[in-house]
Amino acid sequence: MDPYYLAGMGLLLVLVGFALLVVGVLRAAMKSGGEGKGAVVVVVGPVPIAFGNDRRLVALAMALAAAAIAAFVVLEVVRA
Repeated sequence: MDPYYLAGMGLLLVLVGFALLVVGVLRAAMKSGGEGKGAVVVVVGPVPIAFGNDRRLVALAMALAAAAIAAFVVLEVVRA
C-alpha cells in the first residue's frame, strides 16, 4: 500500500474523530442549558498549565496529562 494513502486515511480519521467530539460537546452543552464544567491542560515545554471552572476536573486533567507524559517518557526510553 502507498504510505501517502495510509497517512491521508489516518489524518482523515483524526479529523472525523475531532469533529464528532466537537458535536458531542456542543450537544451536551445545549442539553444542560449551558451550565457546563470544563478543564484544560496546556503543556508548554516541560511546564503544564491547567485551568478550568471545576477543581476536581482540573485535578483529573492534570493527572491525565502526567500519565500521558510518563507514558511518552517510558516509550522513548524503551525505544532507545
